[in-house]
Amino acid sequence: MIALTDRDSRAASAGMWLFLASIVMFYGALYSGVILLRTGSATWDTPWRAAEWPMALDHWFRTLWIGFAVMQSRRLSGEGVPVAGLPRYSWLVVLAGAFFVMRSVYVAGWLANQGLVPSVSVPLACWYVLTGAVALLVLGGTVAALWVAVEHVTPSQRARRGAMLQRYWALMLALWLLTVMELYLA
Repeated sequence: MIALTDRDSRAASAGMWLFLASIVMFYGALYSGVILLRTGSATWDTPWRAAEWPMALDHWFRTLWIGFAVMQSRRLSGEGVPVAGLPRYSWLVVLAGAFFVMRSVYVAGWLANQGLVPSVSVPLACWYVLTGAVALLVLGGTVAALWVAVEHVTPSQRARRGAMLQRYWALMLALWLLTVMELYLA
């Protein structure tokens, strides 16, 4: 196990904040593009709203999965009430992220089978871009959670990495809720 100095810890924290800021700027550009397209459009049809159950409950299932990942990453950071018998790190973060990504791929495939592909309309293209971007970011968080879960480090290092991961998952939840508000509820 490698012992990190306080300087290393501060550098890692600053790097994580810069990474989160870059994600916010990237997603902010995508989101503002969707808003500009939506306000400039004479009609904004949302064919996924009238779809069958995969779309009706989709945003609630995925919101719960990301919320679950936030809560489990909180346990990973050493905060909250630890559950007896479970280690500080949790494979449940990895499973929640994997389920989110699998569900995203399933719904995109289901829409494509219905003939609702990005080339059909601008709203569908926006749906694919926004939900695909969040799914890719969740996949990245899942890989990071897997790395933290299997890495052999001291408990204090694991707690610091878990705290950084918790910030990441909280941002993913915020981005997904923005996507739900724009594409499903607006």
